[in-house]
Amino acid sequence: MNAAPWNGLPDIDDDPTAFDRPRPTLVSLHFIRTALRRRLWVCVLCTVLGLGAAWSFLLAFPPAHAAKASLVLTYDPQVEPTRAMATNVSLLETRTFATRTVANLGLPVAPEDFLKSLTIEQEGSELLLLTLTAPDDAEAVRRLNAITSIYLQFRAEQLSLQSNVVVDGLNERITKLQADVEDLSAKIEQLSKAGSGSTSKLSDAISQRGSLLSRIEALQQQVEDATLRNSAVVASSRVLDPPAAEPGRANRTVVLGLASGLIAGTALGCGTVLFFAITSDRLRRRSDVASALRVDVPISVTRITPLPKMWLWIPPVKAIDRRRTDERQRLAHAIEDELLRPQRGSRLAVAGLDNTDELGFAVAEAARSLAARGSVITVIDLTSRGSKDLRAASSLLGSSEMPSVLRPRGLPALAHGAADLVPVGYWDDGKTTPPPAQLNGVVLILADLDPAVGADHLTAWTDRVMVAVTAGRSSVEKARTVGDQVRAAGLDLRFAALLGTERSDDSSGMTSPGRSTPIQRRTEQEDPEPAGRFEAR
Repeated sequence: MNAAPWNGLPDIDDDPTAFDRPRPTLVSLHFIRTALRRRLWVCVLCTVLGLGAAWSFLLAFPPAHAAKASLVLTYDPQVEPTRAMATNVSLLETRTFATRTVANLGLPVAPEDFLKSLTIEQEGSELLLLTLTAPDDAEAVRRLNAITSIYLQFRAEQLSLQSNVVVDGLNERITKLQADVEDLSAKIEQLSKAGSGSTSKLSDAISQRGSLLSRIEALQQQVEDATLRNSAVVASSRVLDPPAAEPGRANRTVVLGLASGLIAGTALGCGTVLFFAITSDRLRRRSDVASALRVDVPISVTRITPLPKMWLWIPPVKAIDRRRTDERQRLAHAIEDELLRPQRGSRLAVAGLDNTDELGFAVAEAARSLAARGSVITVIDLTSRGSKDLRAASSLLGSSEMPSVLRPRGLPALAHGAADLVPVGYWDDGKTTPPPAQLNGVVLILADLDPAVGADHLTAWTDRVMVAVTAGRSSVEKARTVGDQVRAAGLDLRFAALLGTERSDDSSGMTSPGRSTPIQRRTEQEDPEPAGRFEAR
């Protein structure tokens, strides 16, 4: 049996619903779909950039058109087939052949560069496949026609030169033997005139002449055979398949290039979005905000910033602005409802976390609504830079003698009473002496929360605070720190609002029932009507 905690409080470490318990990041299909939908423009932009990069590459390096041809190259039967084909390929790769071809075609390229556009494939012992790339199909066919004709002529020259060397050598030997035959013939004639005393020598001379004649006849036969073989090799080597353009090669290259750019850009965009979504600690869901601030998030709206009036003549833009107006009014109604709640006092601080620029529109909307109902409304701008929307709305919220939008003279964190406030118009002027500020009626405070400043300065104006968080803008740690600072200052953190909420956010944003902080309980019990503590200021 496990012993109960000594202080009677539940063990938070064993409670999976505790606020302080960190929640793991679950990468599910819903999470991936939401992240991609949230940053769909990044994926689309990366896809477009990938297509643009692929298209630029194709423009810089146009896809080559190709033509193909096949050659039948016969060889001397006395030569090994492998060696013969290797010789044929080597002849195609020589600089002499490339130079002759480039000169014949009139191309302004180096012979080495021209050879790079030629692909050679061996098919068997006599068939050679040639593939040539060129800027277009017609040019590829023209160049390959020149290559095949020049190559066959060049190869015939090389084979004839080799055969001629052999034939010349044989002819030299034949000439030398014929000279020896003539000498023997002269000697035989002399021995025949000498009579019977030289019969043996005459027989030897006749025998030698016959041997030489036999050798001459054999050499002449070799000459004829070599000449015939060379002629047969040259005559039987021919173009089997004439050069023809390879259809669709350039189109396939373009399609593959664009598809590669599309896939690479999409993968880069989706990968970037998912990487930052997984590693980010930004608050995006109502449940995350409630867990970080330890307070309910009963209100969530989308964007509330009004669109520029110059674009409202476009019907889709006008519809978007109308939806933003509705969202802004919903948030303003939540502020009014909390501000006018009975027995809660007439002062409320609307604190923004990195979003006071857009939050000012909702505060101004709430102030306009209260003024339209006949309430005396005073708005205090405690933001560091000042809300432009509150400044523009100052003429609508009160009389000319008592402007209703006030702002501290110096730093908002150092202001402690009405004596430190001046109307917004005088604050901007800096020359005219402003009238003394008075905090009458309902007081609505717009402030920004900064962990470096804290929330102690808000105790001079109110003891009730609502916090507004924009989805994807503030971190969990920052929201948790701000919530702790608000409670440590003795302020009652009533609720939180989420701005820019996503459509896929279906979390409740409610804290666990029956759980409240000691500061909240003390505030509700000890100070049921806190508004009176600020009247003396």
